[in-house]
Amino acid sequence: MVSTNTTQQKNIVFIGASCAAMGASLNWCENHDENYRFILIEEKTHFNHVFAFPRASVVSGFEKELFVPYKNMFDGDDTVGKVIHARATSIHKDYVEIDREVEGFGTKIEYAYLVYCAGTRIPAPGRFTNDSKAECIEALQKYQEVIRESESPIIIGAGAVGLELAAEIKEHYPEKKVTLLHSRNRYLPRYKVSMDVMIYNILKKTGVKQVLGDRVILPAEGFPLEVKPVEIHTKGGKVIHGDLAIMCIGMTPNSVLLESISPDTINKESGFVKVKPTMQIQDDRFTNIFAIGDVIEHTDVKTGHFAWMQGLAALENIRKMIDGAAQEDLAPYKSKDVALIKVILGKKEAVMQTHVLGPLATFGSWISGRSIPENVYASASWSWLKTPLDEEHTNL
Repeated sequence: MVSTNTTQQKNIVFIGASCAAMGASLNWCENHDENYRFILIEEKTHFNHVFAFPRASVVSGFEKELFVPYKNMFDGDDTVGKVIHARATSIHKDYVEIDREVEGFGTKIEYAYLVYCAGTRIPAPGRFTNDSKAECIEALQKYQEVIRESESPIIIGAGAVGLELAAEIKEHYPEKKVTLLHSRNRYLPRYKVSMDVMIYNILKKTGVKQVLGDRVILPAEGFPLEVKPVEIHTKGGKVIHGDLAIMCIGMTPNSVLLESISPDTINKESGFVKVKPTMQIQDDRFTNIFAIGDVIEHTDVKTGHFAWMQGLAALENIRKMIDGAAQEDLAPYKSKDVALIKVILGKKEAVMQTHVLGPLATFGSWISGRSIPENVYASASWSWLKTPLDEEHTNL
C-alpha cells in the first residue's frame, strides 16, 4: 500500500527495534489507531536473530538467514508505521533527534508517546555493534576463521552465549581443547539447580574443560581476536594456556540517552532504567515515556520473551492513555516472574526451563534437543517481519 499524507498523525516512537518492540508492532498492525502511527528508530539495517549467533560463530553456511529486512513490517503502509534507520542522539520533551536527515522528518521525530527499548551491550559474538547485514556476516565469518585455526580456544564467561559457544566449538571440532571459565560455582543461578547439573554434564560428556568458581583477571585492553599463545590468570592463582580467548561476560545497559532528559530514572550503580509497574519511567514529569526490555531494572530475566511481553504491556497503557485514561486507570505489567530459557548445546543437546506443561520444570536433551533447526529458529524472526525465508529475500 502506498503511504498517504501523515502530517496530521501523532507518533508513538520506539527507540530500538528488537524483540522488545516486535510484539507491540505486530499488535499495532492488527489494530491501529488512524490518528497515530508507530515509528521505530533503529540503527541496524536488519533485524538480528541473535539467538543463533553462537552457532553461526562456529558453523558457516546459514549466516544470511539471521538478518531479516524490516521492509515489510508495516505492510508498506507508512500511515500505520515506519522503521527509520538512524541513530537517536538526544531525547527532548516531545521529540527525538537523530543523526541523519530522513525524508518527511528531517533530523527530528516528534512523539506523543515514547518507548525506550535501546537494550544492552554484550561482547561479540553475542551481539555486534555493526549496523549493516554485510558487516555482521563478515564479523561472524571472522569468528569462524579464528575458531577454525585455533587448537585450544578459551571461552571466558558462562552465560547462555558462553555455554552455547563452547558446546558448538567442541561439537564441530571435537579434536580441539576447549576450556570454559566461569567466575561462579554454578551456571545460570537465576534458574533451577537442575539446569546447572544438566548443562555441566552435557559439556563434560562432550569434553569441554570447565573451570568454575574463579574470576579471570582481565587485561585492560582485552583479548585480541587472533590465534596466538595466550596466558590467562585468575584471581585464585590459576594460569590457563590457550591460543584464542573469547570474552562472553559483561552486560552494559544503553541508558545514556535517557539519562540526559531524566537522570534520576537511571540506577546510578547499575545503569539500568527504573520503571513503574505500568512500564512508565520513574519520573512524573514524563508520563508519556515508557521503558522496556533488557535496558530496564526488573525482576524479569533478560530474554527476548520477557522484553516482548513488556512491550505489549506498554502499548496497552498507551492505548488507554490515547482513550483518555487517568494515571490510576493504567494497568500494571503482570510479570509471571519465572525464569524461562532454552540453552542449545549443539545439534541434539539442549536444556530448557519452562512452565508450558504447568509447574516450572527443567528438561534435558531427550525433550529439549529434538529437531533443533540448523538456523536456531530463525524462521520465527522472518515470520514476525512478514518476509519469506527464501534465497531472494536472504540476499536483500
